[in-house]
Amino acid sequence: MGKPDPDASDWSDLDLLTIDEATDRLDVEIAAITAVLGTLDGGERDAAQQRLDLLVRARDRAAAGPKRPLYDAPSHPAHVPADLVRDVDHVFGAEFLTDPFGAYRGLRDQRVLWSPNHGGYWILTRAEDIRAALQQPELFSSVSTGIPAHASRKEKLYPLELDPPEHTAYRRVIAPLFAPRAVTARTAAIDSTCAALIDGLAGRGRVEFVADFAEPFPTRIFTNILGLPVAEASRFVTWNNALLRNADKPELRRDAHIAINGYLRDLIAQRRTAPRDDVVSALLTATVPSDEGADRPVSDDEVQNLCFLLFIAGLDTVTAALTWCFHFLARNPDHRRLLVADKGVIPGAVEELLRVHSFINPARTVTHDLEFAGVQMLQGERLLLATALAAQDPEEFPDEAQVRFDRPGNRHMAFGAGPHRCAGSHLARDELTTALEQWHARIPDYAIDDAEPLTLHAGGVFGIDRLPLVWST
Repeated sequence: MGKPDPDASDWSDLDLLTIDEATDRLDVEIAAITAVLGTLDGGERDAAQQRLDLLVRARDRAAAGPKRPLYDAPSHPAHVPADLVRDVDHVFGAEFLTDPFGAYRGLRDQRVLWSPNHGGYWILTRAEDIRAALQQPELFSSVSTGIPAHASRKEKLYPLELDPPEHTAYRRVIAPLFAPRAVTARTAAIDSTCAALIDGLAGRGRVEFVADFAEPFPTRIFTNILGLPVAEASRFVTWNNALLRNADKPELRRDAHIAINGYLRDLIAQRRTAPRDDVVSALLTATVPSDEGADRPVSDDEVQNLCFLLFIAGLDTVTAALTWCFHFLARNPDHRRLLVADKGVIPGAVEELLRVHSFINPARTVTHDLEFAGVQMLQGERLLLATALAAQDPEEFPDEAQVRFDRPGNRHMAFGAGPHRCAGSHLARDELTTALEQWHARIPDYAIDDAEPLTLHAGGVFGIDRLPLVWST
């Protein structure tokens, strides 16, 4: 059984509810199905009973204070070949919380797999299939898609959770704000922000890299883009971590969601009356096609939605990329010395480090019954399109296990592919390049302090939570 229809059952915001609220929501639907169960016959009764059983299990788990998602599907749907079922959990699995890229490498024996976790989902392992799925939204939708199944919200994120042509309209609104020309105009601010942070760290000889650099650097850039004072950066970091690092704590995520959107609403109201040269003011002047075809202004609610997406995408992904880059360079001094000796190597290094540590795990939903990657997929089933699996495909990269800063034609999918390819990729590349250049100009030799814990998070974005670095001063 696929994910419940959020429009029919209003499951879509369970991750933002308290345990009591989630339990009440489930009890309402359980009562509704129980009331009509006796009037149904045959297949309808079987389907209703299966759904009722699912809801009861979910309610019991919610009442117990869930540590995992509330929704479970049958572990082995009848149409899924038994040899393709694999107990993979890229959100909570122990192997993904210790070595996520190694965990994916162990899945390469099959072209496609089925995981029974988080409502059940397909896992594609070949770059060709992953790219094809990302490029065909008519077959694999971004709407109401999430792994875990309830991870999407009642309100879709624009344009991330839209399909063309609706997606195209909102993509055109944000794309110019992060085009190469717009990023170039911010290069001086990016350089000075990065330099100031590193100058404040260089004499210490020790940092917790995530808290001291990987989080504040992109967050300060984001506050600059919004036209906000740098003092707001720490607040954004706190909200971002609460929202994205608490898969088992829905109350914390809900509070962060409310706080972020409240802040954005106030900011939009301020910019509406007193516009500035910033992203929010630019969005308030944008237009999208109306239902009648003529252009209409983007509403304040739509601007808020777009800004919320920029908030979670622009902060978390660059932070994750920085942690993986510096983790690798700290462990591999020969590669690090290449950057120190010749900064001209850095752009290629950025691309290769993004490939090797492709940390994004997008999901899609099958739009209709079809055969793909050699298996039968049913409408409503979900696919995990792990970009790390694409990066590990020897058909795409014959020497994929080697880290080559001079790799030619590096067609990695760290930024995705197809219509939803990351609109902020130019900004992300600029931030990563700047960080590698300026850090290694000031702190060329460093290592991981193995006496302190190094912790990871998995799920939609793989990242490192704590990365203690040390060096001689």
